[in-house]
Amino acid sequence: DSIPGMALTYALIQMVEKVAEVSDRARLVTKAEVFQLLLRDGKVVGCEYKKSGRSSKEYGPVVLCTGGFGGRSGVESVLVKHRPDLAHCPTSNCEQCSGDGLKL
Repeated sequence: DSIPGMALTYALIQMVEKVAEVSDRARLVTKAEVFQLLLRDGKVVGCEYKKSGRSSKEYGPVVLCTGGFGGRSGVESVLVKHRPDLAHCPTSNCEQCSGDGLKL
């Protein structure tokens, strides 16, 4: 595996998929873009997301798998905003690693 963390990521996804297959304790939604965390009394109780052009809501515990955030540069960069002193450092992140989940 030439991408750091990929083996760990796939192993975790496979574990969640197994739990979701045999129980109602987990639901895995892939290829979706979360655009809103749903709050009640200041606590996250779900999320709203888009998938295939449709908006949906899920309620319950939320695990955001955001990936990296070092792939972007410029004013929209999470790295530039929070650690501008590190923005010049090399990264293994591709441009799609933009930290969108962290921006929520």
